[in-house]
Amino acid sequence: MTTLYERALRLLARREYTRYGLALRLKQDAAACVGLEALLDQLEDQGYLSDQRAAEALLRKHAERHGVLRLRQDFQQQGVPAAIATSLLEVAYARELQGARAVWARKFSQLPLAGEERVRQMRYLANRGFSRSTIAAILGGDTGEDGE
Repeated sequence: MTTLYERALRLLARREYTRYGLALRLKQDAAACVGLEALLDQLEDQGYLSDQRAAEALLRKHAERHGVLRLRQDFQQQGVPAAIATSLLEVAYARELQGARAVWARKFSQLPLAGEERVRQMRYLANRGFSRSTIAAILGGDTGEDGE
């Protein structure tokens, strides 16, 4: 039988976790709740667990395929602290237009000619978390909705 510490190290060896994400994974075992906070503190002190590294890894993994809105949602779901999320989202926002163009180009070969196709392309980009202003910059003109 493995200890909680060994289980945590095995999980962290596969990928980066936020403190919140690792706690969720370890809590699946009912016995893991005892001493969990102390274990998480120990892993952070040893440098094995870092919210900053986990958030940066998530950003690298998703930034090319998803917009800032989707990244913000992913950060919230993974329990990334607000200060870390804000600074990384600023970086992502600076690159959003470039990423959205790449995503759009992989899926579509030309700008939409008819309204129905335009709506389809807008929905495709919006579902990937790109902002209305970014979608308008790619497809040209108004996105059909007021405001940002």
